[in-house]
Amino acid sequence: MSNKVENIFYANCGKNDIESVYRFMKLQSYLIYIQRQRKIRDIQFDFEDYNVFRERIKEAIESCQSSSTKEVLESISMNIVDYIRDGANDSYKQLLGCDDKELLEVFKLDSLMGPNLLCSQTMTEDYISELVIKLHEGRSSKKIADLCSGKGQFLAMAANSYRDSELFGVEMILPNVIESRMLLDMMSAKFSVLNEDLFSISCAPDYDLVFSDFPWRIVTHKDICEDKANTFSFENIKKNADWAFAGKAINSINENGRAYVLMPTGALNSTLDEKIRKQAIDKGLLEMSISLPAGTRFFTNIDYSLLVFSKGNESVKMVDATGFHTKGKKKKLKVDDIIQAINNNSSEYVKIIDNSTIIENSYKLNSQPYFMEKIIVPHAKQLQTVAETFRGIQYSSKQYTDLGPGEGKYSVVKISDINDDFLDCSGLSTVDMPEDKVQKYLLKVNDILIVSKGYVLKATYVKDLGGKQVIPTGNLNVIRVNNSDVLPLYLYIFLMSSKGQALLEQNLAGALLKSLSKKALDEMDIPAIDLDTQEVIENRYLILQDKMEKLKKDLKDLEEKQSSIFESEVES
Repeated sequence: MSNKVENIFYANCGKNDIESVYRFMKLQSYLIYIQRQRKIRDIQFDFEDYNVFRERIKEAIESCQSSSTKEVLESISMNIVDYIRDGANDSYKQLLGCDDKELLEVFKLDSLMGPNLLCSQTMTEDYISELVIKLHEGRSSKKIADLCSGKGQFLAMAANSYRDSELFGVEMILPNVIESRMLLDMMSAKFSVLNEDLFSISCAPDYDLVFSDFPWRIVTHKDICEDKANTFSFENIKKNADWAFAGKAINSINENGRAYVLMPTGALNSTLDEKIRKQAIDKGLLEMSISLPAGTRFFTNIDYSLLVFSKGNESVKMVDATGFHTKGKKKKLKVDDIIQAINNNSSEYVKIIDNSTIIENSYKLNSQPYFMEKIIVPHAKQLQTVAETFRGIQYSSKQYTDLGPGEGKYSVVKISDINDDFLDCSGLSTVDMPEDKVQKYLLKVNDILIVSKGYVLKATYVKDLGGKQVIPTGNLNVIRVNNSDVLPLYLYIFLMSSKGQALLEQNLAGALLKSLSKKALDEMDIPAIDLDTQEVIENRYLILQDKMEKLKKDLKDLEEKQSSIFESEVES
């Protein structure tokens, strides 16, 4: 971006809020530009007087020589209030001195401000658009669609790359629609941008390239309109809308088309979305899954991926591009490095995974687990064959008040209470609840507790309950051995070993807040070796545990002596 445009922007931020300045500067740049292109006659606009500005816009519409420009001006006329601010004429006068290239630069103010803008969630970073354009090189691009097109950043880059393409966008937020229309009109692109809720329209399989950078993790609020090509069905989408957006993109590509969809990693691994992911693989719709670096989006630091959909795929190209980013606080994708790794099929970053293997892995589509070395478990049995698992009790402070130790009938184990190998029940908070509500959650000696949702993978073993009735919260999984072939403490020792921890890590889902589902835990392999060896492992573990406890006590005694040296030597 030119220094001239930046200076005009910052000079006006002192008079108005950032959101208003970048909005009216874009409109001013557009009106100046189309006057120079003789699409409207010369008009002196006023951005401080509502009535005067409305009259000037009417004059512009009446004198308009372009149907697309007229459509843009009419949408502006219905939203004049968004552009009228005291002091806005100052930037207008300054922009009159800018050349055409600098006027177009005004539409990059979003990239300059990034996360400082309240609307940054509707922005697609330029390097992501560049990645998609370069991935699509050599393929047909006569018709291009952006579903949830935001402010038109992707469509603008597509207009630059594919001059003769027909561009189509769908965007629900009207100010974004107006801005994208202004930008595309300035670029003389062939475009149509609808102001619609994507779920309310029927998509047609007409496009060579479809892109979607939709709002992540929103909840579907109504029925999704069926598409003309029902390639991807919405019947298994119950609540989370991530895969509904992906489905719309898939249903919009033609036989040789490609859809590029940005997705949070959680939607690629979670058990809840497994049935939805199933049809993407069973129908051969996924061509590529590219894991991208966290921290390279304006509005979030969570892990995310770019999924590439097309038709007739028997395998998926898994790409681990999480290391391809610049250093520093504002990370950016190293687009050329990612493209080079993909094109060269570099074994360090690219793996071709058969759909059958993906099916065996519960249709998980995040690329990174496929780069992990397969962990071989000797004498493997699924955990569910030797133990039952269940989640702890769910309740809120509005339902039941947490009490101090010993005050309530039931002691409560929370994630924060899991700090040692063996559970310490002496200082647990308590709660009073009806007996029938807690009965099935009461812990027993030899139970294993493992975090089901949180930022850190932790576990503990119930060696002694201290005569208390103890219940775990809903963020904990309970493993209760019910088969004499496996000793409970031995199982805990395995889960805490490097191999056990690696297995648990591979079964975690979620981008930032990790979760371990009951299904993943039940199906995890554990080594059901002979009982004699299990007993040897337990005995050696307990011997070492006793030595560690003694060392901890000795260390505590030494720390107390160290802290009292002054008093013992001087004050005595």
